[in-house]
Amino acid sequence: MEEFLFTNALQIPDLFLDPYETARRIGFLIMSIMLIAAILHENVRAMKGESDYIGLFVRSVLVIALFVFYERFFAWVVYGMDLLSKAILPESEFREVIHAVFREIGQKKDFGVLKFFSVITVLNFITYAVALALLGVITWLRFVFLSLLYVFGPVLAGFGIYRASSQGLQFWLKSLIGVSSWTVVLSILMKVIATMNLTSIYYPRETNSAAVFAANILFILLFISVPLISHQITSGSTLSGLGSAVIGIGTAFVTRTVIAAGMKGTREPRSHQSQGGGGMSPPSYK
Repeated sequence: MEEFLFTNALQIPDLFLDPYETARRIGFLIMSIMLIAAILHENVRAMKGESDYIGLFVRSVLVIALFVFYERFFAWVVYGMDLLSKAILPESEFREVIHAVFREIGQKKDFGVLKFFSVITVLNFITYAVALALLGVITWLRFVFLSLLYVFGPVLAGFGIYRASSQGLQFWLKSLIGVSSWTVVLSILMKVIATMNLTSIYYPRETNSAAVFAANILFILLFISVPLISHQITSGSTLSGLGSAVIGIGTAFVTRTVIAAGMKGTREPRSHQSQGGGGMSPPSYK
């Protein structure tokens, strides 16, 4: 089914045709200036025996090829990431999980007040509600950021022909892959949590309820961290620091909730004692 406007990233080239043409002209102008600067710089380095004309030639070919196939390259990256996310978690499988969770909610009339397994079911429902809400937010933000990258890409590509200013093109490539992969990361998280929660629904006696409870809380934090996870992957950084941060935030959240509940329970008897008061009446003075 065709997606709505402003959510399907493949509609970006048609929607921003005029700004792209302007940016492309500016990019060609910048590329011409940067090419002259790069040639002069290599000539200066050649006097010192440090020239790299081969590297300049390779960068020139890559940048020119990017200008020629810019729209196709953009569509290939975005569409490839969309296909990968749907291959990881097909829409039919996702709908099956959602229907199973809602069916369990309908059958558990106590909504988790009387049975611990109902608590797990309600937590599953909350997890998927958060995931669906974040899916809409991530899809919209992804469209906005990809639109910006599509429009400003030719300008940054023009700087890529000169080694000293090629960081802009590298930033553009990493950002394009990173933002496009948001749906892939979310699909992987949903695949893992879906498998775990389906097991807890259909085989509740064979499930570690405490693990399911903790995992749902951590996955909610991971859903929120999808852009950060994609950035860590594309930037070449490790995920160990991110995992430690997520576990620390989840532990702090659970601990704070438990402490708040315990303090609330200890305050109530004291208030009853002060109100029920028997005791001491103020002294009377004659």
